[in-house]
Amino acid sequence: MDIKTLLDNLHDEVSCSVCMCTFTDPKQLPCLHSFCLHCLNGIQRTSGVHGKITCPECRRQFQISGSGTPSELPTNFRINSLLDVLAIKECSAVNVKCRNCQKRSSQTSYCFQCCSFWCEECVVGHNIMRENKDHRTLALKDFQDQDIKALLERPAFCQKKHHENKELELFCKDCKVAICSGCAMTLHEGHGKMLLQEATDARKTQIKSTIKSLKDKALEKRKKVEKINQKSIELQSKVADVKSQVQSFVDQIIAIIEARKQDVFDVIDNQAKKSLESLSHRKEEVDKQVKLIESAIEQTETLLKRSFSTEILGFSETFDTILREQSTQENRDTECIPRFSFTKREKLINLLNMSEGIGKVEFVFSETKAQQSGAKGKESSKVIAGNKGANDRDSPFETQEETRRFRSVLSFGRKGESVGMLNKPWSMAVNDRDEIAVVDYGNYRVSVFSSDGTHLRSFGRWGNNNGEFRNPKGIAFDSHGNIVVADSWNHRVQVFDRNGNFLSKFGQQGSRANRLKFPDGLSINGNGDFIVADWGNKLIKIFSSSGGYLRKFGGAGSLVSPYHCIQHGQYFIVSDDGDHSIKMFNLEGKFISKFGKQGNKDGEFNKPSYLSVNKEGLLMVCDAGNHRVQLFELSGKFVTKFGSEGSERGMFNFPRSTANLGDGRIVVCDKENNRIQVFDKI
Repeated sequence: MDIKTLLDNLHDEVSCSVCMCTFTDPKQLPCLHSFCLHCLNGIQRTSGVHGKITCPECRRQFQISGSGTPSELPTNFRINSLLDVLAIKECSAVNVKCRNCQKRSSQTSYCFQCCSFWCEECVVGHNIMRENKDHRTLALKDFQDQDIKALLERPAFCQKKHHENKELELFCKDCKVAICSGCAMTLHEGHGKMLLQEATDARKTQIKSTIKSLKDKALEKRKKVEKINQKSIELQSKVADVKSQVQSFVDQIIAIIEARKQDVFDVIDNQAKKSLESLSHRKEEVDKQVKLIESAIEQTETLLKRSFSTEILGFSETFDTILREQSTQENRDTECIPRFSFTKREKLINLLNMSEGIGKVEFVFSETKAQQSGAKGKESSKVIAGNKGANDRDSPFETQEETRRFRSVLSFGRKGESVGMLNKPWSMAVNDRDEIAVVDYGNYRVSVFSSDGTHLRSFGRWGNNNGEFRNPKGIAFDSHGNIVVADSWNHRVQVFDRNGNFLSKFGQQGSRANRLKFPDGLSINGNGDFIVADWGNKLIKIFSSSGGYLRKFGGAGSLVSPYHCIQHGQYFIVSDDGDHSIKMFNLEGKFISKFGKQGNKDGEFNKPSYLSVNKEGLLMVCDAGNHRVQLFELSGKFVTKFGSEGSERGMFNFPRSTANLGDGRIVVCDKENNRIQVFDKI
């Protein structure tokens, strides 16, 4: 690393990942990770194991020789040199302490032989001493890049008492440690020794050989990874081909059934048409008869009104004629309608319900070496599509997934500041007791409810002290039942016990690896590591259960606005609300694929937010801007959705997160409706 790059990244180089502060008395573990001595002492006290220490970064445990305390660990001289460089770089803003009088001053010089700082008065005394005549001192304001390089190349000194000013010049072959000339004559008398530089050169040669061997192995492994990736692509292609064949076959069956259905409909329609025409003709005849009868009645009534008794008797023959004409009219059966019925082809139903189903799929595994797979030789397995279990519905197409529908069975919460009320609930998590912890964003607190909506407890308020929040967002339960909260505007993560008592925190504002900038979504993987969506830095960062920084992935060009990240199996799944998509990464943080785009159709998103996986293994995405929850297979295939914009039960107004209760019901954080809804599958 050149001097300019070193100076640009100096703060990262001299910051302890445990306390997040500048190193004090840096000690190095055998794994080469370095921490402050007081941090290591605290870790050992917490563990209760004397003589051993666990690295907060890689979690490896090491035995400490001597007294068994971290003070016996070697000092990291490189970090001490970097601390001196930091002091030189910032001397104009931060005064430097003099080695002799302990006075702080910006007018300070540095001695390259003493490896210490001297104030303007004390450096005069230092320079006039005879034993210091060959020492080189330089005012901090006059330092150039070459001077900083010379400082970094200064020798290491012995840590043994009374030997502090002796340079480490020798290497003890028996004890495998660097020693000074004093130690060589006392503690290591009679041991095999060699010059430290010679030992270093020999070790460098050995390390370079080992590195080359490891690079070759890594290259070989990467080639295997590429082969696996290629096989995965081939597998997905073959799966798609087989599914296409199945779909084509099913489409043919459906087309044939639809055609046969239409044939039956045509027969029914033709017969119905004939019957309707016959009825229409009969109706016309009956209408004519009715008109004749009514005309006869009218004529008769007229005669009755206008004629005398003698005339009526005289017209009796006329009346008889009229009655005779009507009685001789044809009296056809108006109820002559055919009876329609349908007889099912039981043989067809039986055929579709046969144990063979609509077809069979064969899985053939080619021969694999023992170290690659547990299978031996060549093995095939047949899966019958369409088989029905004891609880399956009576359907000839059992391979098709039934449409999933959900209904709201419970809603609780309303807007307000009082206990049990909510103000823009942002996210939530469910523990093993089915307690629902809700981030009450607008009230700067966390509220915990039972699964029936009963308020249990709340904690938190506005502020930046321990246990206080400024716009909290993400939340999760760890394996111990502790509540972990992303305190977004305080740029940190806080950990609380079940009852809301503050336990610990990590993070502060910044763009360095172990810092955060407006963290949002939060989740915890199977190892207990914290997965934080570092929204402001466009990264996903992973921290150990103790809050130590582990690694990161993403960044500009990969993630636009990472909202939430969960680990499922061998993948990290990230909701990128700035890109309106869901992105998949492998466990090394390498981008694999994405699905979704901006829109409101199935599989499209408008600012997707928090993620979860339900009991059926489906990925649930809160499609906040579309006011719905969408469910997908992990491959990105759309399955179903529920919810629409509104305030009625079952409707949403910017839903933010989902969680699963123990019985499989789904809990949804309905942010702008200031409530929590519980859904069950219909």
